[in-house]
Amino acid sequence: MTAASPAAANEGMLRRVLLALAALSIVVTAVELATDRHWETFVQRIPWFALLVATAALLLVAVQPGRGSIRAARLLAALTAAVALIGVYKHVEANRDTGALDFRFSATWDSMSAASQWWKAASGGVGPSPVLAPLALANSAALVFAATLRHPVLGP
Repeated sequence: MTAASPAAANEGMLRRVLLALAALSIVVTAVELATDRHWETFVQRIPWFALLVATAALLLVAVQPGRGSIRAARLLAALTAAVALIGVYKHVEANRDTGALDFRFSATWDSMSAASQWWKAASGGVGPSPVLAPLALANSAALVFAATLRHPVLGP
């Protein structure tokens, strides 16, 4: 046994743990979307597509780890993360758009600065859209991407 073998074994175990956490994150996100009935409009179906893309990336790393599939998985993970970040923005924007209707701010919303409105919308102070929910997609993508780092099929 060489000195590099324990390190390689540890990296392999870490990679499997990252992929397991990514799979768990994908499943939990799908359950959350399903319980919220998040499929009624085209826009609400976008995270479902992103979950499929994240699942494809996960499977490329877990089942078919070749040089091309690792690179494809990274691209798919980046696409999923981009969709998630757009989702965060859209949730914040939806919250901001409903700020004037919130009973706590109906009298003062229009007189608040734009920065204050955006902060309230982003921090959960106003609006019904969960701002951090889309980050579950980004979490899945980050875990899959992390599992590709220093992958043995990529070589030194």
